[in-house]
Amino acid sequence: MDTPASPTSSKTFRHVLCVYPYRRELNHSGFYPPLGLEFIAATVQPFTERIEIIDLRRDPGRTVDFLRPETDLVCFSVNWNRDTAFLQQEIRSVPEGITVWIGGRHATEDPERWLTECSNVTLVARGDGEEIVEELCRAVPFEKVDGISFRRNGRVQHNRSRELGPPKDDLFPDRQLRRQKYHVGIEDLATGLEIDTIASSRGCPFNCTFCSFSRNPLGAKRGWSARSPESVVNELSRISAPLVGFTDDLFTHDMDRVERICDLILAKGIRKKYIINARLEIAKRPETLRKMEAAGFAALFLGIESTQDRTLRSMRKGFNTATIREHFKVLRDTSMFLHGYFIIGNIGETENEMLSIPAFARELGVDTLGLSALRVSPFSGLEELVAKNPGYHVAHNGKIYSDQLSVQKLRKIRRAVYRRYYTTRHFLKLLRKSTRNGTFWFLPGLLPYAPRILWHGMRRWRHRARRHAARRDRTSPPANNGDTK
Repeated sequence: MDTPASPTSSKTFRHVLCVYPYRRELNHSGFYPPLGLEFIAATVQPFTERIEIIDLRRDPGRTVDFLRPETDLVCFSVNWNRDTAFLQQEIRSVPEGITVWIGGRHATEDPERWLTECSNVTLVARGDGEEIVEELCRAVPFEKVDGISFRRNGRVQHNRSRELGPPKDDLFPDRQLRRQKYHVGIEDLATGLEIDTIASSRGCPFNCTFCSFSRNPLGAKRGWSARSPESVVNELSRISAPLVGFTDDLFTHDMDRVERICDLILAKGIRKKYIINARLEIAKRPETLRKMEAAGFAALFLGIESTQDRTLRSMRKGFNTATIREHFKVLRDTSMFLHGYFIIGNIGETENEMLSIPAFARELGVDTLGLSALRVSPFSGLEELVAKNPGYHVAHNGKIYSDQLSVQKLRKIRRAVYRRYYTTRHFLKLLRKSTRNGTFWFLPGLLPYAPRILWHGMRRWRHRARRHAARRDRTSPPANNGDTK
């Protein structure tokens, strides 16, 4: 069905439904609000009489249960390559006569598929959707809206890609539209601690070979751009949750800006705790680190990635293990939690080198570990790297494995790293640090759950250790290169 021609004046919708069409959280911790969809809702809001945001992870029912007789626009956020059959069911369930827009990272990667397989989809917004949606609401003709795909004369038409612009200071989510609050959860353990997220910048200036998030979903490099400190702190002052995670790829690229944000937080007396992604180079500004502690920054997520210099060099990380150690001489003196990201399955690394992660992380003073499998993603460049290294392959889900280390073996290594690192002694160390940096005492909603969190964590890792010991003497099955369980 072709998309009708656009009107020539601003559109006023009677009822708009914005749907996050997933049933489960992406990771084992959450739940987190669908921030990208909330930005779209904020853009549409001036052009509608009523707008609702539906999060199917939390809201019981299906999309059709929230449609009203006056509903004339439904926006779907399609970000992740999972639950595809369910996503398509939800999209197709919207009856004819209602305009359907979809966007998000996964929809952007193959817009023609969604327009072909879901005949009721009016258009696909590729890349950032805020400016696209605003133009659509202002009734700019489809042919003149950069960054959309739609049907015309029985064929799918792809307009040219939209140039990436900086985030707007005056656009952020209306949290009054949420139907529920979001709370920290650890697998099956609910803490009751309210959490929120904020986006203060976009993009990353670095070019790590394994990373595709420094590019937009179309592969174009996204340079770093940011909202003003005043805008960021203005939004923080409106957030009720005591714990806020910054979704920025790199919050600390401009440390002068970070310092200004801290000054404004302290001047306004905002008392919250913050989690951010950072680079190790922030150790060069110890005076700013101290100001961050005073302002409430509680956790730094740091990309270390490997214990091997040759791997770091091939990744173009911009530092080696000696530099890492120097930076951590400063960082481990901070009261902020230090979360270190490492990758399991780096090309050229042996099993023993991967198993050196716990000792290296403990030497550095890392408080918590995050392990990820090396995985091919669009525009990361890893497919070319695999092709240059005989014996390495890509599984159907994108994971990279080798003739020596199958996907199954890499999973075992990952479990072994976690088991060796998260000992009972380490959990007690985390508890001591949390009392020192005020995390538990400042967040009254979390304190009653502290014993449960520690008990849950120790039980989880002890259970895994016992299960591993029981299997240790068994004969390992033949390597299954396509194993993705």
